[in-house]
Amino acid sequence: MTIKIIVGFIAVITFVLVAVFQNKKIWFTTGAALLVLVLSTVMPDTIFHLPEDVLALDGNVHSRSYAWVHAITEVINWNAVLLCLGSMMFSSVLAYSRIAVHVGSSLARRSSNLCGAVAAILAVTSIVAAFIGNVSAVIIMVPVAVSFCRGSGIKCGSLVAAVAMMSNVEVAATLAASPESAMFAGYSGFRFNDFFIFDGRVSFFVICQVAMFAGCTFFYFSFIKNRKNKIQIQVEKLVSWVPSVLFGIMILGLSIVSSCLKRNEYSSGIFVFIMGIISIAWFKFSQKKTAQDIINVLLKTEWKTVIFLAGTYILAATVRECGIMSDMVAAVAEFSGDEKVVVYIILFALSVIISAFVDNVIYVSVILPFASIYALKIGAEPELFTFALLLGSCIGSSVTPLGSSANRMAMDMLKKENETFTFAEWVKTGIPFALVTSCLSGFFLWNMWK
Repeated sequence: MTIKIIVGFIAVITFVLVAVFQNKKIWFTTGAALLVLVLSTVMPDTIFHLPEDVLALDGNVHSRSYAWVHAITEVINWNAVLLCLGSMMFSSVLAYSRIAVHVGSSLARRSSNLCGAVAAILAVTSIVAAFIGNVSAVIIMVPVAVSFCRGSGIKCGSLVAAVAMMSNVEVAATLAASPESAMFAGYSGFRFNDFFIFDGRVSFFVICQVAMFAGCTFFYFSFIKNRKNKIQIQVEKLVSWVPSVLFGIMILGLSIVSSCLKRNEYSSGIFVFIMGIISIAWFKFSQKKTAQDIINVLLKTEWKTVIFLAGTYILAATVRECGIMSDMVAAVAEFSGDEKVVVYIILFALSVIISAFVDNVIYVSVILPFASIYALKIGAEPELFTFALLLGSCIGSSVTPLGSSANRMAMDMLKKENETFTFAEWVKTGIPFALVTSCLSGFFLWNMWK
């Protein structure tokens, strides 16, 4: 049995286990990462090939420890880890300020009809998700959706599911949004500003706005039967504008760092992490919070995501460095030749389908190198395929309640409200939603980057 077969078997089993037992995904990715590192220790120069300087050293210690050193110093993208930690801390404080809830409820109350109010709530959800992630967006906006439904005489389940779906659409729209976007930036070399304009063309953020517009339009007409219902929703009070100001500073700072410190690969992660600490300091001293309050906020930060992200990086590097990725590129090239439109459609469609059941992070981490390498092989822009992969995985995660942590969070919040929304009801909305948003945004992406 060759090492490629062993690594492929480990990767496939991990994918399946993560898809079936999503709440245990950290154990499976961490276990798989440790397993391949142990195999690399026992069989050096098989999975991770030893560089010349290590081969030149006497003794087995250096060769057997290389995989661990390589994983910690080169494979794991610590900039992405710092970005995730900083943005998660910041999102907790931003949620406390209730700025998104205030804006969302204000727009909904001022809308002339119920459909417009729904679209306003969902648009705010998407924008929030684009900068602080889909889980945070769901935590912030679901209470607004529930309050709106109770006051307007419509079922909570449909709108809460719509909030989760719209949060997924923009989960990778900016550098600070999610592990997926940080992972993409680390692999492609994208800086914060590159998500908006890259190589003189509109970049991924703008493409996500097309998907957001399509999604809001879809749900506008989904709720049109309730258009005559009266809108009864209270405008939520704002706790403080300070976190919003700090958030603006963070975005401006990321833009400056992106332009001025291109050579420092950790600059954006360090900056966002520092801003996260500053936001926690404001929460402690300005709001006169106790140590227990700080602990409660920090506990809401998904620290497990860091471990999951590290394991995913190692697993993806294993697939890439042992030669499986190059074999995949050769196999697809033999099947489709240089017909990039065929590969584009297949990659986009597969990303939508697979992400409906498998966590986006692990899927993107493994397939992202394939998308880039194959594009270069046939003379296409790498962004055409990498954007298709990202966009398809974001949209696809809305198809089922299993597609993302935001979906599962929304379902849990519904249960706490004594509301039910079944798997079948979700899919009944998720499939047409994915079709509409993927067709429009995918067509736009193709025309911008073909």
